[in-house]
Amino acid sequence: MTWLPKSVVCLSYYDRFRFRSDAFAALVLALQIFPLAIAIAVATGLHPLYGISCAAIAGLLASVFGDSKIRITAPNVVFVAVASSIVAREGFIALSLSTLSAGVLLVFFGAIGLGEGIRMLPRPVVVGFSTGIAVLVVSQQVPALLGIGSQIVTDPVPRTALTLIRYPVQIEPHAVILAFATLILIMACRIASRYIPASLLAITTGALLVKFGHFPVRTIGSLFRSDLRSFHLYPAGAFRLDLLGSILAQGFAIATLVAIESFQAVDLAANVTGERFNSNGELFVQGGVNVASAFAGGLPASGVSSHTFNNARLGAQTPIAGILQAVFLVVSLLLMAPLFRFIPLSVISVLILSSVFSMTNWQEFPHLIKAPILGAAAWVATSLLTIVTDLPIAIAVGMLIGMFIYIRKTPGMTRGGGGRP
Repeated sequence: MTWLPKSVVCLSYYDRFRFRSDAFAALVLALQIFPLAIAIAVATGLHPLYGISCAAIAGLLASVFGDSKIRITAPNVVFVAVASSIVAREGFIALSLSTLSAGVLLVFFGAIGLGEGIRMLPRPVVVGFSTGIAVLVVSQQVPALLGIGSQIVTDPVPRTALTLIRYPVQIEPHAVILAFATLILIMACRIASRYIPASLLAITTGALLVKFGHFPVRTIGSLFRSDLRSFHLYPAGAFRLDLLGSILAQGFAIATLVAIESFQAVDLAANVTGERFNSNGELFVQGGVNVASAFAGGLPASGVSSHTFNNARLGAQTPIAGILQAVFLVVSLLLMAPLFRFIPLSVISVLILSSVFSMTNWQEFPHLIKAPILGAAAWVATSLLTIVTDLPIAIAVGMLIGMFIYIRKTPGMTRGGGGRP
């Protein structure tokens, strides 16, 4: 099949009206993605500039080569738990290698035609992954939210419980106050207008309070140097091939999550625009994006449903919006970089938690609870596996559960034949 990116197709009818719509959507969306990219990088254990570089590279490449007009690709909060675990155990280079291997695996999946197979994963399994990951990310962010600590941990759920039980006196009141104020600000902005970049206002307000008001809270500056001289195209150090064997499992888990999240985003885009897309082609594009992201900071990237929805709601017409978004991200970086060191970690935690609650499909929980026993059991089992085991194990077992459900629901397959004549 001949591959023709939507960015090329749209050039045949592009005009000034569409450019104005794309530029407006790109500007507003870039201001929304910018603080979240910083938050994801910091929560992972990376320099905040890597979050912006990965977001710009991912948005640019996915829009130039992708098969959707409005789908947006960026670093996704769904990867925070697995990425932070890799960084804590084996360092930045291991994360870059994991993202690189995920990109190669996605290209391989596309080459052998696994796109439709991944899309057919039963909904209880997919929601189970997101539920378990949400629990992991929330538990990881609670200490920073309360001002207790800033270290990335490899086992966040037990560590959080022990921290709150043993060291309640370490809770920092100023961090809690700032976190609640940030949450109120974000909710008020969302109610007032969808065009207000609430997260950007939150990190800017928090940084100004620290810089000029000397608000006594932990900040990004306590974790990283904030000057641009500390930034390289990829994390300092050479790629270590001896890590390759240990991170292949993590790469498989990341690749599976990238595929699941990206297919949800393109399905949403297809429902909005009425366009069709090639599943295997989407795997190729996301694979290339993650290979590039591995060299731009190491953060995994995928199609993001919330960004895609906002892009459509803001009036984006073509992939030019995604390309311009990358440009606006770089401009925002140049303007905001001096404030990075003053951004409070409690504000970062609120942004992560807000994104997690938007990501999790809470509205599906009542339906899953009332679903047939097989679907409900698959959801619960996948959620628990994601929480209590390593993510690669949870992904592998979850996919086996999905295959079992698919076989049970497919007429004739359980009888070893074509069914009743």
